[in-house]
Amino acid sequence: MQELESFYSFNHPERQNLLQMAICQEHAYHFERNPAYRRTVSGRGINASLREACDARLLRPAALTFKEYIERFGPFPQDHPTEFLHWLQDQVSIPLPEPPTGILQRRYPNLEALLQAIERVYAQLGIEIVTSSGTSGLASVVLRDRKTVELAVSSFFTAIQRSWKIERGLALIFMMPRETRVAMARVARLGTRTLGWGEESPVYYTIPFGTTPDQIRIRSGRLYRPGMEGWLEAHVFNPGMERLYGRLAIPRILKLTQRRLLECIQAERPLLLLGGMSQLHLLARELLKKGPLRLPNGSRVATGGGIKELYPYTPSEIRLDLQKTFPGTPVKDVYGMAEANWAAFECPAGNYHLPPWLYAVVTDDNDRIVSGPDTTGTLAFYDPIGGGCLVPPFFQTADQVRLVNGSTAYDPNLACPCGEQLPYITGRIQRIDLVEEAGCAGQV
Repeated sequence: MQELESFYSFNHPERQNLLQMAICQEHAYHFERNPAYRRTVSGRGINASLREACDARLLRPAALTFKEYIERFGPFPQDHPTEFLHWLQDQVSIPLPEPPTGILQRRYPNLEALLQAIERVYAQLGIEIVTSSGTSGLASVVLRDRKTVELAVSSFFTAIQRSWKIERGLALIFMMPRETRVAMARVARLGTRTLGWGEESPVYYTIPFGTTPDQIRIRSGRLYRPGMEGWLEAHVFNPGMERLYGRLAIPRILKLTQRRLLECIQAERPLLLLGGMSQLHLLARELLKKGPLRLPNGSRVATGGGIKELYPYTPSEIRLDLQKTFPGTPVKDVYGMAEANWAAFECPAGNYHLPPWLYAVVTDDNDRIVSGPDTTGTLAFYDPIGGGCLVPPFFQTADQVRLVNGSTAYDPNLACPCGEQLPYITGRIQRIDLVEEAGCAGQV
């Protein structure tokens, strides 16, 4: 964490020079070791040495890269364990040796069972597999090893402490399951466990059941298995899940979250309440039946993941209801995606500050980097410090943004009113393609 924290002390030119050198080093490392990356950038005329550090040809579309398995053998890897493992081996920059014969089954009943089997095979490497929310039915599959997990945890907690002054002693109430592969929830769990927050600060997860990629897929109602399995998913499991979620799960989640909030209020302990927009809105509407709830001084409410399921309220309406429910408590948002090893936290001025160890740019419709201190286009990023050595951390997102003071451009007159001298995203973040394919949704 100390290495990442040091980037806050550098001025803009110092940061950009360090990042450009690191990008060249990371590119050379991954070009030598990562077959999928080497094929892609070689086809664009790039070799191991770079003339320009932030070449747009290094960028790969994040949502497509981590879903490429679908083009190779379809959306159900559990039917193709060996082929899926070979795809994973092709995507990473460390050797994943072939498992002993007979270790992997010919077929698994679901994706969760396959991912667990692969994690067991490579347990000594500390392989963790996270997914995007998969509310379109097609989940991104993202590998992390011990080092990458440590960097993800360090990146998240370094940035949140800097942006929101989150310190030990604060209660953490996550309106999400403890056991899930959805990236935001997984990083929260790993972070609090790794950093020992439970020793000084209570940590609560108020969705009291696990969530697998297959459960999310079936509940989304957008992709089902072929044949009789699919018929059962569509006509039995999906409606059954919806009934159980509405009648049993939601009341239980709301009751447990309310209980934790009241415990903190009674103990006068400040808290951070973090969850998906729709879940927090359900909580707000329930609480408002009895009137506003004042949280202890120093508390904060945070939304994350946007809205990926059909929901009758806009983000602005949700935020307004949350502010009514928790008067005097800041209500802010977190921007991130499963495929990234970082998150951006909304500041008091309403802007999302990108971590200083991230080299951020936007690209135009022709995938060329747009220059200037105030640019609009598709967000892309190079993460040579916090991205780890498992996957080349140079990606183009599917989000249209307005980026201020990114890349090498910097205009002090455009510095954020909050006083932070970092690049930031301002205004609306709009998904422009691959709707619901990237990021961590609230639907868990």
